[in-house]
Amino acid sequence: MTVSLRNFHPWAGLALAAATLLAACGGDGSASAPPAPVPDPDPPALTAWALQRATDSTLTSWLREALGPDAQNYLGSVWAREVMFATAATAPAAGAQTGAAAVFSGTTLQEAGVDEADRIKSDGVFVFDVTTGSSGAASLRRQRLDGAAADAAMQPAGTLALPFSSGQQASGLYLDTERAQLAVLAEGNTGGIYDNWFAPQWWGQGQTGLTLVSAPASGPMQVRRTLRFDATMIGSRRIGATLYLVLRSYPQVPGIDPWWPAEKAAANQSALDKLQATQLLPTLSIDGGTAQPLVQPADCYTQPLNAVRSADMITVVAVDLAASTHRHAARCFTGGTEAFYMSDQSLYLATTRSAYGYRGAFPVYAEQSSTDIHKFALNGLNIAYRGSGNVKGHLGFDQNRKSFRMGEHNGALRVITQTQPSWGGWLALPLVSASATTTGTSTATSTPVESPGRLTILKESAGGLAVAGELPNATRPEPLGKPGEQLYASRFLGNRGYLVTYRLTDPLYILDLSNPADPKVAGALEVSGYSDYLFPLSENLLLGVGKDAISDGSSGDGRFAWYQGVKVSLIDVTDPARPREAARSIIGRRGTDATVLRDHHGIALQTVGGVVRVGLPVSLHDTPPQGMTGSASDYYGFTRTELHKFEITLATGTLAPRSALRSTSPDPRDISGDRSLLWNSQVHWFESGTWRSAPW
Repeated sequence: MTVSLRNFHPWAGLALAAATLLAACGGDGSASAPPAPVPDPDPPALTAWALQRATDSTLTSWLREALGPDAQNYLGSVWAREVMFATAATAPAAGAQTGAAAVFSGTTLQEAGVDEADRIKSDGVFVFDVTTGSSGAASLRRQRLDGAAADAAMQPAGTLALPFSSGQQASGLYLDTERAQLAVLAEGNTGGIYDNWFAPQWWGQGQTGLTLVSAPASGPMQVRRTLRFDATMIGSRRIGATLYLVLRSYPQVPGIDPWWPAEKAAANQSALDKLQATQLLPTLSIDGGTAQPLVQPADCYTQPLNAVRSADMITVVAVDLAASTHRHAARCFTGGTEAFYMSDQSLYLATTRSAYGYRGAFPVYAEQSSTDIHKFALNGLNIAYRGSGNVKGHLGFDQNRKSFRMGEHNGALRVITQTQPSWGGWLALPLVSASATTTGTSTATSTPVESPGRLTILKESAGGLAVAGELPNATRPEPLGKPGEQLYASRFLGNRGYLVTYRLTDPLYILDLSNPADPKVAGALEVSGYSDYLFPLSENLLLGVGKDAISDGSSGDGRFAWYQGVKVSLIDVTDPARPREAARSIIGRRGTDATVLRDHHGIALQTVGGVVRVGLPVSLHDTPPQGMTGSASDYYGFTRTELHKFEITLATGTLAPRSALRSTSPDPRDISGDRSLLWNSQVHWFESGTWRSAPW
């Protein structure tokens, strides 16, 4: 569903996730050796997107070339960044229970068993959060949940100062209940992500902090270990006792002017000739000690058929949370990547072969783009490269949505991409040929159908990722969306896929993926507005949260719709051929915002018997503006900040709003960090860094 600029959500500062590669072991710092690495498969026939293991000499040569006179191509305005990817070839954690029978909401996850960092974490007894004071110092707070009364407030249970570097801010928590510890992440300012994505040198300034904190049920919290990486964090996940970090860096070389002016060329070249790969790789310091190599050249990959040599580097790090002394493994990849997805067995890293262009303040993608995808098998510290593929289209702009464009099931990766530009003023790059279908040659095939959305199913084959199925295709040519529509919500659940496109109405497509070689559209539902995210409540019931919309009354290809208030929609997919909107609730008027619209962690889901409770922080805009015209385009003024509550009865598919919890502050504010915790019959609102408690 492509929206006009009138429909565009001007959300700022989206944290850019992304990454590529890993496997094997790098930089072990412990007395005990890590598990033996899983070997990579036999090298496949080299494609434009395939990765190849580096050596010290090949990586040194690569980086010298990347930092040479042509490095200036990475610099300058956005209009000069289009060479970056040129090629030589054409589950919610809801209803969790402790032994004490507490029922509470957890972090809303994309995949069961794959934990994600968030601003708050709870084990049903304690609640943890991170705050940053006016001085910039970060503190970890612990509070005990009190079940004495429905309106009981949390009880303070300790505060711990966190040893992060100046300029770093705590960005998320992991709670490792099995080992009674937390992992707290910190990063520098990553604002202006779109502007800087195609400016690799900007990433050379970043640092990432990781602090492990012991948190026994009785006794104070204590810092166990601190790690500092000289790279910018673009994503993380936890599986059991292993924490995975995806980091991005760019070598900072003293004595080399990256612009290569004529008067510095000789000195630059002299300095460049002396450089070795080991001097240019990211480093790690433990407990404030001397920096050591984070990864070794033999644990890195290059993309040989990429016509542009990039010193931009992605490093994936696996940290053992159970080890008494530090243990990690790492792999790196020379090149850029913009998104990652992780199942409980695999990591996929995606890179769009197109630079962003801009129309005013809004980024746009080229119509002709394709996306490289690299797969790694995960097993604790063992990370093995399994192969690469390429799909037509791009993953869109919203960084928080990109991982939801991918989903693995029974060894097959399902990918949803956008195949049409969203707005004008784009930049196009030389692309991999989209016509070949031979395994190991191309995974992007052409179809006679104009379709905004495209489904591609990839499976391992001959050391690469080959296309097992796709939509549309010659046999099933029906497009996924109408021309001009843009992709919004997407979700893969078992043998089904769900896709929302939007321009005037919200077509929700239900995809039957039971046969990867023959995917099909099982059914579709058209309702007003759209959903940004879809949350499974049961096997056949979805919760959608997005915006309502009203048409501007025009017709033809120039039609537009004006988004309105926040829409909470209950969708019954019991019969995939006949999906229906079982219930809906509209919050506020045009201008109303909700935390979950930009971050899927901004919703709380608690299952109590056959009822799902929902907590939703909202910035309510319901005040008529001066000079109101009565048009659907009228923005309403700010009214107040609220925590909206709903109850969903699973058996009947009903949606019942409950009384909202109102903020005591009369002023509008940023609600992006707001969260809620639903615990037994209590609701706790993390409102701008302060907890408020009330009965459900």
